[in-house]
Amino acid sequence: MFLATVKSTISRYRMIGRGETVVVAVSGGADSVALLHALWSLRQDFGIDLVAAHLNHGIRGEEADADAAFVQELASGFGVPSVVEKVDLPRIRRQLRMGMEEAARKVRYEFLERVAESAQAARIAVAHTVDDQVETVLLNIIRGTGPDGLAGMPAARGKIVRPLIELFRSDVESYLKENDIAWRVDVTNLELDYTRNRVRLRLIPMLEKTFNPRVKDAVLSLSKLARDEAEVVREEAFRTFDDAAREVGDEAVVFDAERFGALPQAIKRRCLMLAIERVKGDLRDVEYEQVERVIDSLDRGEDFTLTLPSGRVYAALSAGLFRIFAKVQVQKIDLLRRMESPGRTEVPELDIAIEARFVPPETRPTSETQAVIDLSRISGDLFVKTWRAGDEIVPLGMAGHKKLQDLFTDRKIPRFERQRIPLVIDSEKIVWVVGVIISDTVKVTDKTNMALWMEALPIS
Repeated sequence: MFLATVKSTISRYRMIGRGETVVVAVSGGADSVALLHALWSLRQDFGIDLVAAHLNHGIRGEEADADAAFVQELASGFGVPSVVEKVDLPRIRRQLRMGMEEAARKVRYEFLERVAESAQAARIAVAHTVDDQVETVLLNIIRGTGPDGLAGMPAARGKIVRPLIELFRSDVESYLKENDIAWRVDVTNLELDYTRNRVRLRLIPMLEKTFNPRVKDAVLSLSKLARDEAEVVREEAFRTFDDAAREVGDEAVVFDAERFGALPQAIKRRCLMLAIERVKGDLRDVEYEQVERVIDSLDRGEDFTLTLPSGRVYAALSAGLFRIFAKVQVQKIDLLRRMESPGRTEVPELDIAIEARFVPPETRPTSETQAVIDLSRISGDLFVKTWRAGDEIVPLGMAGHKKLQDLFTDRKIPRFERQRIPLVIDSEKIVWVVGVIISDTVKVTDKTNMALWMEALPIS
């Protein structure tokens, strides 16, 4: 029954292709030992080669060394090559400023990826069971989650496959006993210092005893329903994301704020998570509450900048654009270029062109990328430049000067954007902070006879 279930799971989710090499994560515990034995027993059925991989976290001394030796001997007995590596997890954890569980997971998967690359393996098999799935869903609920968190761990995603995901831990132990296969017991799995251990050892038994003896089945059913429905929303979000995003890169994803804000909440939420994942690389530490804070701020329609998990990703709304971006080193752009007025001035350094023409004084701008100024109040030629510390303007409606740095702060314009905002100047003053404000000294009045219309356009 055990092997039949493993075989069925592998086939149903197309986890492994014929002729592929599979790296098997083997800690030495019951689940991973059963996984290695099962895949070894089914190796001819699927035509696969195996490599056992074991990571010693360096936190359990001689016991951990014994685990590593056990895995090597076990793999050798099956005729399976093994790769064993030892790390100093406490030191790595301090460097990464992570909790022990999070750091352990990070270094473990990085290790498995390295082994897979070296072995030219197409898949990495990990030994998660139904019990692990239930624990994961409950942990996600406790921490705050959405449909993805309720869905739990996928049976297969990318290189990672979970052939035991439809079997309980009790099935695993029965299989090992029936086949007289030994395994190692990690005593840290019994310590209550770790959140997952408390869920497994305290929360689940309490729920079974007090509320529902089949609570694992109930959580598993919820997980399956959430996964199916989340998949429908995810597919729709992928289509919407491609249509709605104006710019998609590793450092930033940019949407038209009005168009993004009009999306249904579920699709909006999912597109936001896709953008975060694109910029951050994963969704670890991204909680439901954080996503909702961004959505709520966006729905209010006021400019904002919010910091997302670990201070590495930001969400911002300004100038009609909604951005998810990584904190990047601000690149200074030194620019001073004479502007054709009338005419067209291309500024490839900023990916824009500014068009200018004479218009009647009653002409009014229709967007933030346009400005109309009194031609008679211009001193000399017009130029396009970039911002430098100390630059000032007399903002429209004010009598005194204001530093652009303070203006940008008031308008919540992120630092990385400020270097890319063109300034139109004459020989004496800043005339227009493009997309932000014109100077009060050049505004059109009742005495204006001729005006200059300007518009900033993207270079296509």
